[in-house]
Amino acid sequence: MKKFFIAFISLCLIISFAPANLHADTAANFDDIDFPQWARDLRRTEIITFGSLPFVTLWTIVGYSMYEYGEFRNPLDKSTDSFTEDDQWKIIKISAASCLALGLTDLTINLITRSRKESRLRKLREMQAFTITPESQIKHSDLPPLREDETDEQAEERFRREMKIDSKPASEIFINGVDSVIF
Repeated sequence: MKKFFIAFISLCLIISFAPANLHADTAANFDDIDFPQWARDLRRTEIITFGSLPFVTLWTIVGYSMYEYGEFRNPLDKSTDSFTEDDQWKIIKISAASCLALGLTDLTINLITRSRKESRLRKLREMQAFTITPESQIKHSDLPPLREDETDEQAEERFRREMKIDSKPASEIFINGVDSVIF
């Protein structure tokens, strides 16, 4: 016993004096590695699927026992026959299918969300750039005079013609830009 105690103390001392960051310089951080997006999605699906297994199994046992027997049967109670082997296989199959459904649902939601974000970013990049000039910097002599007998569309068209603007009306660009930014 004395030899064991001396060996244990010496092992603890050796470990305590060993450098704590022995492999810190060579170890790569997980976030620094550029994994492809499909690998990240697959890993997230795997974590959600297997991580939810204990909780889903617990609630499957509660639901199955209430549905099948009308009472809660404790699967850990060894004094009684709580579930038959056939019941246990059904519970395992139901919980595994539910966990797989949870993982695939999360994967689907993430893929749809990412796709929508990418399409919105693509639309923002495709939009024509425009400049917003504060009213204080606009020279009122440069603007064409307003006419009371024309509609807003006619005034906008005349303004674009006189200012030699060939692009979309600024109101359309602004509204499309706000719509893309908000949603």
